[in-house]
Amino acid sequence: MRLLIIDAMNLIRRVFAAVEQGELAIEATQTRCLAVIGRQADAWQASHLITVFEWPATTWRHQLWPDYKAGRAPMPQLLADALPGVLHYLEKNGVPCLSMDCWEADDVIASVALNAYQHRLDVQIMSTDKGFCQLVRPGIQIRNHFDRSDWDVTQVTDMYGLRPDQLVDFWALMGDTTNHLPGVAGIGRKTAAQLLDRFGSLDATLVQMESFGDERWAKQLQQDWRQALLTRLLVRLRTDLELGVSLKSMRWGG
Repeated sequence: MRLLIIDAMNLIRRVFAAVEQGELAIEATQTRCLAVIGRQADAWQASHLITVFEWPATTWRHQLWPDYKAGRAPMPQLLADALPGVLHYLEKNGVPCLSMDCWEADDVIASVALNAYQHRLDVQIMSTDKGFCQLVRPGIQIRNHFDRSDWDVTQVTDMYGLRPDQLVDFWALMGDTTNHLPGVAGIGRKTAAQLLDRFGSLDATLVQMESFGDERWAKQLQQDWRQALLTRLLVRLRTDLELGVSLKSMRWGG
């Protein structure tokens, strides 16, 4: 059995930006999104499908880090107002949809994916969000519809030079500018990868940081290690949500 999980906001915003703007923009967005979902479900030969929405809310990440996602361009108001209608349109056309109040779609998707994986379904997450790469393993892959690319363990490892399970520590060290998360000042992509290649994890790095000597970033790590731990907490996707959905409700009929 195969489950296709759609990151609804990621898909809808990108499709909306591509359609001709005007009074028919929402209608065009709905029909194109439905077509994309159907094509990808057919290509993946999905037996199950779920499209995950989210609504504006203050989440646990904002409570821990008020600057979370600060500076992101807001969703166009026309689209924001139309989202409930888009969800209804997809459901009316046979697409199972899911949203959970006060939870980001990323955490809901991660919880659905891991739960399905544990029930021995092959899982594909359709999104351009790099944060989902931390979930990749044999049985869970990421589909970037717009680049026509699939990300499995080999692709993620080739891209980052790290295992997928090391990516949370990688972003904890270097920060995540997309979500406005701090990391450690002075540690960029190259140094973060070198530290994890050498020590294996953020925890092992911190335990041994007193031995780093005069490395130019060592002092900064000793000062900012709490920020690294905070960033790791924020960037790690929750996989333990009580979803209240069954495999039967996600059955895809085409």
